[in-house]
Amino acid sequence: MFRAVIFDLDDTLFDHASSARLGVARLVEEMGAEATPTVVAAWERHAERLAERRGLGEIDGPQYRRLRVRGLLESLGPAQSISDPECDRIYARFVELYEREWIGFDDAVPVLRELHRQGVRLAILTNGPEARQQRKAHHLGIREYVSGVWTSEALGAAKPRPSTYRAVCEALEVDPSYVLHVGDNEDLDLRGATQAGLHGLHLDRAERLPRSPRRITRLVDVLPIVMSE
Repeated sequence: MFRAVIFDLDDTLFDHASSARLGVARLVEEMGAEATPTVVAAWERHAERLAERRGLGEIDGPQYRRLRVRGLLESLGPAQSISDPECDRIYARFVELYEREWIGFDDAVPVLRELHRQGVRLAILTNGPEARQQRKAHHLGIREYVSGVWTSEALGAAKPRPSTYRAVCEALEVDPSYVLHVGDNEDLDLRGATQAGLHGLHLDRAERLPRSPRRITRLVDVLPIVMSE
């Protein structure tokens, strides 16, 4: 039996994608434009490309945020010159609107509550900023069920670095071989966790990939896996 389960946060317990879409839609409307599906989709695609560049060290945090804003403005119409401070202001406003729209998945609390009731140790490991991710966990009402929320910012390293998974296992005082890691990203939450000595489980809510023994489409499917091991 697994002695502990580590969950990813964004798009696993917390519906980051929907929250971000609502946030950018509100931002575009404030700018006097129409938040069409094309504009929102372009914002998401641009974010993915820039996140890859940031992960490779090609750009830093401020550059990432400013390029996202400039990309959004380009999708809204003719290119316009905008200063770095103005980009920072617009991005800060997006974050405000995004936080107003925070949504948790309906199955998050029930699953964590049941695992906690069964005596399984629980934790969250997320590649995100410390203060915001801690607020999300509090907002979702899941802090009472987990031993802690570990972020890449606080750890000084991000998934899929093996040290991140192992640091949480050490804090839980459970050997990695008895720990299950669950998340929506196949590379970070399945392969990365497995390479670090844990058991990985990919949560594919959109059912984009074929079923496999280490892929689930509903969070509730964690329960029989944990309790039957």
